[in-house]
This record gives sequence, structure tokens and C-alpha cells, in this order.
Amino acid sequence: MLESVINDIVRWLESQLQRTEGIKIDAIAHKSGYSKWHLQRIFKELKGCTLGQYVRRRRLHEAAKSLHEDNLPILDIALQYGFSSQATFTRIFKKHFNTTPAKFRASGQLPEFKTFLHCE
Repeated sequence: MLESVINDIVRWLESQLQRTEGIKIDAIAHKSGYSKWHLQRIFKELKGCTLGQYVRRRRLHEAAKSLHEDNLPILDIALQYGFSSQATFTRIFKKHFNTTPAKFRASGQLPEFKTFLHCE
């Protein structure tokens, strides 16, 4: 049953990745029917990472796909996936991918999707 709840939450999160405002743990907990502390605990147990880590990884992957597939300015992509500025997006992107969004776009390579589905 807990796995079903987490899978429902993951599906909902996937539909929320392009929200410009952040996804709040309180809203996720309310949707699940569990306290935010219990939800975080079971999510980490089943997925191997926190909700925040999962959302950040998924947003980064979707932003990377957009960099690869679209000609939108980097700022537009950053804002589309909920990053507060291009500088914030670039810092987080570089920390995760060891390259800047501009260099990533120029390389034309897309990271493996499976590495973003689970945090383990």
C-alpha cells in the first residue's frame, strides 16, 4: 500500500515539474494523506532519496532534455523548471553534471534517463 501511495506521488510530481513556483512538501503530504515527516521517511525508504532530491534530479533531467532539444534561451529553461535565476540553475547544473548548461548544450549529449529515476 505504501508503494502505491509513493507511486501516485511520483506520478503527480512528474506532472508538476514545470511549475515555476516550488513544489512544497506540505502540499505533497496533504495529497498523500500522511504527515510530511512520515511521507519523507517512506519516500526515502522506497526511492533511496528525499522528495527534494528526487524533484531536483527530475527537474535537472528535464531541463537537460530541453537544452538538448529546444533552442530556448538558458534563462527561459531555468525559469520553466522552477529555478529562481540563470545563475542558480547554472550553479546547480554544473554541480550535478560537471559542466555548464551552455557547454552541455554545445556537446549535444543527453545523460542516461535511468540515472534520474532513482536516487540510489
